[in-house]
Amino acid sequence: MTDWFQLNAQLRALAERQIFFVGGAPRSGTTWLQQIIDQHPQASCRGEGLFAKDFFPLFDDSMAKRRQSLENKNREVFSHTKGYPLPGAGDSRFLAATAMLLALHQQAEGKDCLAYGEKTPENVFAFPELKQLFPRAKLIAIIRDPRDLLTSAWHFFQKKKKSDDEAKFDFIRMALPSINHGMKVTLHLGQTDPASCRIVTYERLHQDPVPPMAAIFRFLGLDATDEIVAACLEATRFDKMTGGRQAGDSADGSFLRKGVVGDWRSTLSPAMNALILQELGWAFPHFGWVA
Repeated sequence: MTDWFQLNAQLRALAERQIFFVGGAPRSGTTWLQQIIDQHPQASCRGEGLFAKDFFPLFDDSMAKRRQSLENKNREVFSHTKGYPLPGAGDSRFLAATAMLLALHQQAEGKDCLAYGEKTPENVFAFPELKQLFPRAKLIAIIRDPRDLLTSAWHFFQKKKKSDDEAKFDFIRMALPSINHGMKVTLHLGQTDPASCRIVTYERLHQDPVPPMAAIFRFLGLDATDEIVAACLEATRFDKMTGGRQAGDSADGSFLRKGVVGDWRSTLSPAMNALILQELGWAFPHFGWVA
């Protein structure tokens, strides 16, 4: 086992660095964004650590069980004394934060970084709680035209189902509320805490990735020279990440399916487009999408 004092000192030092989280709807480009950042020589960003999903309930449940166990023992055996102290209200979150720091330390694999981050799509929902644990933490969220997002999700998640219009309509109706909620939460975070949140669209990152990635690197306190930005983008080109397949060359069911903008027209009917615009059209002016 690693020396406790040595590891504790390393986690304390890591906590003083820039901690950040990447999030966004599934199939919106979160993995692409995470991998670009991870290529930066001063950053470590891996995914998906499922920090909020796993650690929060794990330690909440553990501390609740420990409290109950101690209360029972104190009442049944040590009622004539003060008994043993019960866990404090913030103990579970302290343990969760420590577990997150340990995970960030492990993912870096010895790389000394200025910024340590993790990507899980649902981070946008958990960011207020993550921010309480790490007050200097930052969030980078990626947003994608919901029509392309739904198209990518359909081909990835529904690859074994019959591709008929009725099934697509059902899939779209099922997904629209969560997409709507996610966009509103992300927009709210960006508006209420702009110093801690940065939003980039998939389309902007696809069309001209250098300016937004340079801005993101600076946002994290990292060097953003032309050479570094270019190297990070070069290492995460679609053809390199897929073993030679070119962007636009579709592979349904593949995690990296097609890598293009505007592909929704190949999958969604005009009626499906109308349904999406009816429910999510409010977001298009905010993010620069053409209805």
